[in-house]
Amino acid sequence: MKTTAALLFFIAILFVGCEYDNLDFNGELTDGFCIVANGKVVLNQSDIDYYDYSAHLIYMKENKSFADDIESIGAFSVYADRVQICKGQTVPGYSSFLPSGPIIMTHPSIYGSNIISIGFIQILDSLGNVLPDPREDERVVEALKKYNQFHAGLSCEIKSVQYLSSNSVKVDLTLKNNDPLNYYYLDPIKMSTNLFHYFTNGLSIRDFKNHKSYTHKTEVIQPVPWNSWKKEWLSLINQNESKTITITYNNFEVVTPGRYKATFAYPGLSYQVEKKDLLQDNGQIWLGNLNMIKEITIE
Repeated sequence: MKTTAALLFFIAILFVGCEYDNLDFNGELTDGFCIVANGKVVLNQSDIDYYDYSAHLIYMKENKSFADDIESIGAFSVYADRVQICKGQTVPGYSSFLPSGPIIMTHPSIYGSNIISIGFIQILDSLGNVLPDPREDERVVEALKKYNQFHAGLSCEIKSVQYLSSNSVKVDLTLKNNDPLNYYYLDPIKMSTNLFHYFTNGLSIRDFKNHKSYTHKTEVIQPVPWNSWKKEWLSLINQNESKTITITYNNFEVVTPGRYKATFAYPGLSYQVEKKDLLQDNGQIWLGNLNMIKEITIE
């Protein structure tokens, strides 16, 4: 399981501000979505096919690759309609250090060279409240929509968490396709919950006040080979469709009655899928990760 990702979930970050900037960067700063580094525009809307806003993945046009360009740019700024939205930092994929704010992982990235991932660890404060994500700025959405480059992607929410017995827990999730196109997603029923939990830590029940966390004891199965995937693991969610995903844990830690925060990260594929395999019959494979949190009561 992605235990490292779970720990990083709680890393605190600094607030990232916004400001106007009147520089035109040799005319390449446009009214679309742009990334600027070292006083130069290294990406603008002419390079972008579309932006999956649910996963903050930028899909490049057919003849574009950003991988070599970002290896050494260091600090960068995101602009929308010539307004600086936030600042970030590039980080080597092998690094264990994550700076504050948005990041772009350089080589080795978990995605192909045709995809730029603008990452940001979802942050919870000491009470389990979600802190602001600087990528979630409506001005970015509007700039992308000007050039028909905005894809809403998938969303997911925890509908309910129920204790069926002293150590059996059921979680119901609602997965929704917010786009006018079909997506293939990882289906825990088709691939088995054991294999599904290779890609996610699954359900956790957290008591932030007393610094306690409860989770399942699912035995994780690793794909063979480790970097492989199968279409048989995937199900199709049609445009604007919602689906209920139910996962039952039969060996969950016992939680005493009280108020808690339930967290879940719904996973997608990443490095396993080559560019040529993204488009499948009737839909596209969704890449990314969806973090959820819900306040619950255990009685």
